[in-house]
Amino acid sequence: MIEFDRVSFSYGNRFVLNDLSFSVHENERVAILGGSGDGKTTILKLIIGLLRPDSGKILIDGEDITEKTEDELRDIRIKFSMVFQDGALFDSLSVKENVAFPLREYTGMTEEEIDRKATELLRRVGLEQAVGHMPEELSGGMHRRVAIMRSMAAFEPKMFLYDEATTGLDPVSADVICKLILDISGQGGGFIIVTHKIFDAFRLANRFMFLKGGGIIFDGGRETLLGSTIPEIRIFLRELNVNHNG
Repeated sequence: MIEFDRVSFSYGNRFVLNDLSFSVHENERVAILGGSGDGKTTILKLIIGLLRPDSGKILIDGEDITEKTEDELRDIRIKFSMVFQDGALFDSLSVKENVAFPLREYTGMTEEEIDRKATELLRRVGLEQAVGHMPEELSGGMHRRVAIMRSMAAFEPKMFLYDEATTGLDPVSADVICKLILDISGQGGGFIIVTHKIFDAFRLANRFMFLKGGGIIFDGGRETLLGSTIPEIRIFLRELNVNHNG
């Protein structure tokens, strides 16, 4: 479904991705790992056309998106559900209105149908009592749950993209988000999750890509990752021992 063909990207004079190539099928569960500034979130933004590569090609379902206009990208973006790290909820809208927003924008539903669908989605994640709350009244975990439901309200995405879905959350809230991600994936469709928390990555994914210096220094399964002797990966794996011993 997703193919990067020798993609390079920079922010001004700072190179982030250099000649990057990989492919991901729509039913895979992939975790992209790496340090801050190594290009994890940049990859997600490139997939949906929020950023354009300096060179190389990005293909979605065999279609090159690198030169597409904003209007043409719309048909690409509805194939994905994207949840940003901060949730990106509208501060001026209530919880229910945030979930209802894409239904109004992209569907022909009546107001009654929109209200019913928004309530149903929030009930699914245990937030039916928070429909009238504003985003600033929510905990971090609640904020992420609303963002996930909003991202899938209007469409049936083929793949989910999560940017640091559990970062900044307490262990209980992170556990709730991990279970929600697995529940959604279990109903069809794979995902790519960008994270620096290897413990959560191991709970969710079965393929792991590790970024360093603009390229992929590891791409493989769980057992191969655990046995890796690459120093950067060994540092990340320490978190598993800390959580296990704790």
